[in-house]
Amino acid sequence: MAASSAKTATEAARRYAGAIFELAKDKKALKDVAADLKTLTALADDSEDMRRLMQSPAFSSEDKTKALVAIAEKAGLSKLTTGFVGTMAQNGRARDLVGAAKHFDVLYAKERGVKRALASTAKKMSAAQRKKLEGVIAKAIGSDVELETEVNPDLVGGIQLRVGSTLIDASIAAKLDRMNTAMKGA
Repeated sequence: MAASSAKTATEAARRYAGAIFELAKDKKALKDVAADLKTLTALADDSEDMRRLMQSPAFSSEDKTKALVAIAEKAGLSKLTTGFVGTMAQNGRARDLVGAAKHFDVLYAKERGVKRALASTAKKMSAAQRKKLEGVIAKAIGSDVELETEVNPDLVGGIQLRVGSTLIDASIAAKLDRMNTAMKGA
């Protein structure tokens, strides 16, 4: 999921995310809607059938709406989120649901003053390593941090850290690339 979160939302997804964000804010339901949309994204990530339903033009908007609302209800999503899912599907925007959910998440983090970071490592980090890294990042940027992690064996060792648009590449693969480039120039 971490890799997919880097994908950008369409303009329509951003507009829908902004609308549900403002509505949830007005209803003091931001936390609930955020949790619901994370659940929806996880369901889509885990189900090829659900992704096919959302993406395929072979299903009518009416069929998509019925199916996606049923999935939202079965997953226990709030009425507000279920209505949002239904509205997007009915308006022919089911394919933008995950993008809207991800953009909502960005808006919600900004609202809470939380910065997002992504750490890529060659091996899975322990809980203690993750907690320590979150603390170091939070201290460095002066803000609360939500850290996502992903495993990328191509890094060989070390870490790649992305905070916002800044990438810090302290991986062994990057060091080897730099050495290779330096040796070619020598």
